[in-house]
Amino acid sequence: MNKILEKNASEPIAETRLGFTIVLHLFLLIAASAVPEGRFFFWFPINLVVEALIIFRVITMWNRYKHDTKRYYSIQLYWMLIGFSIFTTMPFVRMSYGTVIFWPLFIGTLLLFVLGHLVKKRIGEVFVNPRKIKQLVMWPTALAGIVLLGIAIMVILRFQSVDENVGLVVFAYMLGGFAVFIATPFTLTEEQFEELKGN
Repeated sequence: MNKILEKNASEPIAETRLGFTIVLHLFLLIAASAVPEGRFFFWFPINLVVEALIIFRVITMWNRYKHDTKRYYSIQLYWMLIGFSIFTTMPFVRMSYGTVIFWPLFIGTLLLFVLGHLVKKRIGEVFVNPRKIKQLVMWPTALAGIVLLGIAIMVILRFQSVDENVGLVVFAYMLGGFAVFIATPFTLTEEQFEELKGN
């Protein structure tokens, strides 16, 4: 027992690194609550509850892995990106409420989050396996494509007779969907990454 306590005392304790995550999420949840207009005070408390659950989960993980810094920082980054995904995909789904695309978009968004978790090992392998270098190059290319497409959508919709926020929320939705697939590999353990390196 004493040896275990001495070992824990000698190991570095991970910083919680919650400051940046909270600031980023607060900025995003305020924006997400404001779009579409007129429902800010309804959605703001709901988004705060979502953020509180994320922070609670991060703190729980810190208590569990504070002596395993690599594992904790990986999980902390996962929750930061998942929060980003939630708050950037939410406005477009809410804006579509009352239209024919609402239910397909809502179900598709849920499936997007599920799919991201189902393929996390395949994504993780791309980032750690030297034989997947060609696939790794595709990720920044895909992000650049999303940015260019998002800017084009915002410009086009700006000249259409639609809400001026539509282009922005579509762009944010695309970024949020991309972030889901970046986030999920961070839930993998170091042992799993080592296995993926050899596959």
